[in-house]
Amino acid sequence: MEADWDNCSDPGRFRFFSPEQVDRILEDGLRRGRKGSHAAIERVLRHETAFPRAELWQRIRFLKHPVPSQPIRAVWDFEDERVLRDGYSRGWLGKQNAVRELLVRHPEWRPHVVWKHAAKLGLSRNSAKRRPERCRLTWSEEDDRILLNLAGYKSARVIAKRLRRSETAVRTRLNLLGKSSRVHLEGFSRFALAKELHLSAKMIQRLIAEGWLEVRDPRITRKSLERFRRSGAGEAIEPSGFEQEHISAARPVCETAAAALSAAEGNPVPLSAKARKESRAKRIWIEAARSLNLPPEALEALIARGVLQLYDPRVTEKSLRGLCRCHGSLISCEFLSRETREWLQSTMDFNPQPGDAGGLCLTPLRKHARIVRRCEKCGRSIRGNVFFRHIRRCVGVGSESEAKS
Repeated sequence: MEADWDNCSDPGRFRFFSPEQVDRILEDGLRRGRKGSHAAIERVLRHETAFPRAELWQRIRFLKHPVPSQPIRAVWDFEDERVLRDGYSRGWLGKQNAVRELLVRHPEWRPHVVWKHAAKLGLSRNSAKRRPERCRLTWSEEDDRILLNLAGYKSARVIAKRLRRSETAVRTRLNLLGKSSRVHLEGFSRFALAKELHLSAKMIQRLIAEGWLEVRDPRITRKSLERFRRSGAGEAIEPSGFEQEHISAARPVCETAAAALSAAEGNPVPLSAKARKESRAKRIWIEAARSLNLPPEALEALIARGVLQLYDPRVTEKSLRGLCRCHGSLISCEFLSRETREWLQSTMDFNPQPGDAGGLCLTPLRKHARIVRRCEKCGRSIRGNVFFRHIRRCVGVGSESEAKS
């Protein structure tokens, strides 16, 4: 490289700078780090357009570590090997200090000379034997099949360990295949489920509190418990009169109607108590109710109102399938989109059950949702009583554009 640079046969290659001036510019940029090297190369290329950028980077590497004319023959004595062994025995920091000390003792040596001698003495472990990686191998069809099967369910670290590749390689391959490395949590959020099923978020929360829908982690958060204790609202609840006053607010309307229908037919046992067994959430909430000195019904009412929050309130797929199979009348088919209806029927075993007590008791509440009105200001079509709240806040298309301008 040095001979080609100094004895350049093309006299027209250096038009503005001489070889010594180019070396001086590159050395000055080299002292300022990588940004300085970039600036020095751009300065040279601004005037010397005949030089390729790669050749200038190669010249910078030569100026940083000049290659000697003859290969270095390192002669190791007993003291040098002792320093090397002591440094490698003290871990990574000791290894760095040993290499620095040996380079100070022998300025003509290079770091790779010390590393090779340490490997020759057996002080450094071979990374290929310690962790066999397949990062240099091309991706086969079997690797892509395993990758696509695990994507979305396992993290990139687990997939990399399975395929014996790095996490970066796994993420890059998924990006090339048009997939994401994000892990999708099992279950459905309450608000997304309420939007898909055309139920209110309060109704979903009440179904969770009553055990009709199960969540991933039904434990009550410590922060909400402490907030409830500090508020002193638990002292105002009387356990004796709670069951008569608050039980109707805590239970869904469908369960009240089903119990009334069973009592009218002469069945003394409510349908909900006979059909459902005690869930894991109920057992956890009973212990929390004892710690708060409250009846279980009061705790369920607090959870239904959102006063007490759960650690992971995502609804499990198993409980949603059970709700669609046994209590499908809670979901009105005429309000569902075609995609949602097909998804419920094909995946969740959706059974509408026309004439069921739960659907009959919710029919009066859904009567307003059958009417679709059109806003005269913005032109949107809105279903149900939400229309009256919308018209009080709607400013119209023209007024909205004027307000923005």
